[in-house]
Amino acid sequence: MAAMGVAVNCYWNGIVKKEQNDVVYEGAQMNVLPIKVFHGTTYAGLLDKIYAATAIDRWTFEFNIICRYPISSQEYKPIPIKNDEGVELMLEVPSRAGVYCVEIYLEEKLAPLRAEAIALLTKETNDSPQIDNKKVLIWCRSKWEDLNMDCLVKVFQKVGMEELLLDVPFVCKSWVRKEYQKEVSITTFIKSMVNRSSRCATTLMLPHCCTEEALEYAAKQLSCLEGFGLHGYLSHNNARLIPKMIKNWKNLDVLRLRTTHYIKEIVQEICVHCNNFYQLMLPQSYVWDDVAYTIVCCLPKIKHLFLKGGTIERRNLVMILQRCKELVKLDVRDCFLFDEIDVVILELASHIPSFSCLGSTDIDNREDREVHIGLCQCDAGLMYWNQDVPFDWNFMTE
Repeated sequence: MAAMGVAVNCYWNGIVKKEQNDVVYEGAQMNVLPIKVFHGTTYAGLLDKIYAATAIDRWTFEFNIICRYPISSQEYKPIPIKNDEGVELMLEVPSRAGVYCVEIYLEEKLAPLRAEAIALLTKETNDSPQIDNKKVLIWCRSKWEDLNMDCLVKVFQKVGMEELLLDVPFVCKSWVRKEYQKEVSITTFIKSMVNRSSRCATTLMLPHCCTEEALEYAAKQLSCLEGFGLHGYLSHNNARLIPKMIKNWKNLDVLRLRTTHYIKEIVQEICVHCNNFYQLMLPQSYVWDDVAYTIVCCLPKIKHLFLKGGTIERRNLVMILQRCKELVKLDVRDCFLFDEIDVVILELASHIPSFSCLGSTDIDNREDREVHIGLCQCDAGLMYWNQDVPFDWNFMTE
C-alpha cells in the first residue's frame, strides 16, 4: 500500500503573530508554497524538504517551524515542530480537524557561524553609528565568498577548532585557501582529529611537517593503533621518538616511514612489543647493511615489505630473500644498486606470490655509485627525492 501524503502550505519571509483565538503570518514579502509530506517523514526529512522547496541556504539560515494547530473548530494555537513526534502530530491535523491542508510558518534565524560574523562586523562602539538592520539583512543574503578576508580571520579566531575543521570548509569552498589554512596549526589539527576519534582510531597517517608534540600526543592517546605512517621525511628529533612510541602500540601490525633514522631501534621495539606485526614500508629509503640485518633478525616472519624507490645493495636484498621465508608481498620497484633482471634475485623470489622489481637498476660506474651512496648516508640526501610524492595506501592489505 502506497504511503499517504498530507498537503502542507509552507509560509516564509514573514512574522508569526498570535491573536486572540488564532495564529496569523504577515509580511510584505511573504511567500507560500504547497508541499506534500508523507506519513512517516522524520523531522530531518521535513527540514530537507523545506530547504529544497524554499531554496533557503541552510548554511546561512536556520528556522523554527510553527504549526497552526486547531484546538477546536474556532481556535488555533502556534505549536512548534522540533522533533519526529511533532511532525507526526502535525500530519494528523487533517484527519482530526476535517481540514484539507496543514499550515506551517517558518521563523528564520541566522546560523551560529553567520551570527558570529555579523556580531563581529556590526559591533558597536561609543563612536560607531547605528547599524541599519535592512543593510545587515541584505549583507546576510549576499555571497559568502565576497566577505573580506580580514573579516573572515576575525570570525575564525572566535570559533572553536572543531568548527574550523568540520563546519567552516563546507559553508563556502573559497574559504579553503592558503590564508585560511594558515590559521590552523598542524599540532592543533592532529590533536583535534585524535580527540574526535574518541581515541579509538586504528590507523593514523601524519604529514612530514608533524611536530614532536603531535607525535607524542598521538602515541599516548591512541593505544589501539594498528597502522601508523608518516608521509615525508622525518627529522632526527622526530625519528628518535618513534621507538619510544612502539611500546604503547601493542596491536601495531603496519608501519610506514620514509626514513631509516633509528630504524634499527624501531624494528627491535616492534619485535618485542608487537606480536601481530606483518607489514613494513620504507619507500624511498636507504636500506644499508645494518638495516637489512636487523629486519631479517627481528622480523623473519614478516609478510609484506615495501621498499619502492629506495636504495638497497644486491647482497642485502639477497639476504632478505634468503632469511624472510614467509614473505607474500615484496615491492622493490624503481630501486637502485641491483638490476631488475638479476637471475639470482628472480630465482630467490620465485616463491613469493607478489614480487615486483620493475624499473630497478644497478649503478655500474664506481664513482657514480659512491656519490649515490654518499647522498643516501648524509642528511642532505633526504632532499634528493621529492618529498611531495603521493603514497598509495592500497598496499595496506590483509
